[in-house]
Amino acid sequence: MRWNFSAKKNLPIAVLVGIVLVLLVVRLTSSTKHNDIEEVGQLAQYQVLTMQAIRPEIVGYGKVTPNIQLNSLAQVSGVVTYLHPALKKGEIFKEGTLLIEIDDSDYQLQLAKSEAGLASAEVELAVKRTAIKNNLLDIKLSEHKLKIASDEHRRLKRLFDNASVSQAELDKAQQNMLAQQQELQRYVNQKNVLPLEVKALQAQVKKAQADVNKARIDIERTKIHLPFTGRIHQVNIERAQLVTKGTSLFRASDIKKVLINAQYTYQTFNQFSSFFNRTPSMQTISERGMASYLKAQGLEAKVEILAQPGVYWKASIERLSDEIDPQSQTVGVVVSISDSYKQIELGEKPPLLAGMRAKVTLSASEQDFVVVPRYFIRDGHALIASDDNKLTKVLLRGAIKQSGSFLIDNPKLSGARLITTDLFPAIEGTRLNLTASEQLSDVTDRERHQ
Repeated sequence: MRWNFSAKKNLPIAVLVGIVLVLLVVRLTSSTKHNDIEEVGQLAQYQVLTMQAIRPEIVGYGKVTPNIQLNSLAQVSGVVTYLHPALKKGEIFKEGTLLIEIDDSDYQLQLAKSEAGLASAEVELAVKRTAIKNNLLDIKLSEHKLKIASDEHRRLKRLFDNASVSQAELDKAQQNMLAQQQELQRYVNQKNVLPLEVKALQAQVKKAQADVNKARIDIERTKIHLPFTGRIHQVNIERAQLVTKGTSLFRASDIKKVLINAQYTYQTFNQFSSFFNRTPSMQTISERGMASYLKAQGLEAKVEILAQPGVYWKASIERLSDEIDPQSQTVGVVVSISDSYKQIELGEKPPLLAGMRAKVTLSASEQDFVVVPRYFIRDGHALIASDDNKLTKVLLRGAIKQSGSFLIDNPKLSGARLITTDLFPAIEGTRLNLTASEQLSDVTDRERHQ
């Protein structure tokens, strides 16, 4: 009996048979491929991880600020009689340049008056010191005269007892003795008072000298010099203007040294601090300063201006900020650069100006790390081939992100085979068919050029 495929009643049976045949073919084919993969393994490239000596780095950002910022205030009152002709915003002056002069006529008069008062006080003091010397001589003379009067009184007393002199002569001798005692007492009293008078006059001399010094200082303060080599940021006065004590004259900043307060995340800096050579000692820091301690840790810093990448300045690490930034919760590290104006290269390396945004890289002393390129990391794991060529995943907990790599402080990973192929799916325990990256790359290159 022949099968009639065109008959409508036989059509469902034919469709069902076809579906069964297709499923059998697919099942047999996939089973064969799966068995092949299990036997051969999933193709993958690898690189052997090694320990490398690397200086760990962290990157922070901050703004350039002057080391010294001056708001010059008038210390005396008066009319501005001189204003440096180049005293304008942006100008640079050498240390000690005379910028402003205030009329000093009143202070010259005050100086003359104070000097006269000082001379008068010094004369009075000299007279009083001479009086002390004379008083000592008067006391000696009075003591001698009293001795003579006392001896005379005793002599006449003996004669009076023998009825050789009259009562009147004895009384006169006694009066003379008492007068000499009174005179001596007066000189002794002067001796006690004169040192106090000298002290009072010495105080007057000191006050007069202080008045003279103040007048001289006020005269010096009428001339305003720039205390450092710096740049002018603002000028607030004009010539012939009357200024009072406390008036803001100008603002300037030092150009010899600039500071950058670079900010780093707390977690990043805390991890970086583990590479310091030794734990900080409060006694050492208080005696030698924080900069000395940080330098002893083998730390280095370099600065790159964001507006001109690729140009670097070597910086010194000064100190840590006094607090965590309340907004960003970051740690501040203050670095300094000296003499940036001496490092100018026209068209290549400009001077560092206030307000420039900067990238600050801190580096610690060399450490041994296993280096894993960042683009081989999958969801925070490194794919490693086990000794029996099976896929394992290693969680990179505590790894340091630096440039395009992760630095791992784990010597056990040295010699491990890092999978560099983008496996999908990456199932732990999968058998691998491994080829070294260099060998597989050579084969791929040859195939590409055939």
